[in-house]
Amino acid sequence: MNKKFYISAVVLFAFIFAGSASAFAEGKGEKMSEQHRNNVAKVVEELEKVANKDGAIGEEVKTVAQEEKDTVAGVSEKMEKVESRNGFKTFLIGSDYKNLGAIRSEIVTTQNHIDRLTKSLERATSTEAKAELQAQIDSLKGIQTKVETFVKDHEGKFSLFGWLVKMFQ
Repeated sequence: MNKKFYISAVVLFAFIFAGSASAFAEGKGEKMSEQHRNNVAKVVEELEKVANKDGAIGEEVKTVAQEEKDTVAGVSEKMEKVESRNGFKTFLIGSDYKNLGAIRSEIVTTQNHIDRLTKSLERATSTEAKAELQAQIDSLKGIQTKVETFVKDHEGKFSLFGWLVKMFQ
């Protein structure tokens, strides 16, 4: 019986160490939340330039750019909270499902922005503005895909009692 206990304790500590090591590895380099903030800031800047080039869609594109600019701070903050969660806590009760859910709702908001920009693209009169707007739409889609991957990766992390936490949320 003592051997089973010791083996179980070693396995448990190995999982805890692995969770801590993955949390440490995530801390190296630029975090996903910072990348997201920077990427969206670039897209917003380019959208504002496009808005000034085509009067037919300018107001709509400016509105979408401003809304995206307003939401990026909240998304980045939530991503940062998920990234900075203690590895041991994640191992025991799972990822920060509350913030992951909020990020998922922001993904839907970004999809709505992409849809609005696509409709604006159809009404654009300048071919140069159309090309630049299409490039920004593609950039937003890429950013959205990265955020979706971030959410899936963090939701899929192993935890002992994560299923219990999910049941009560």
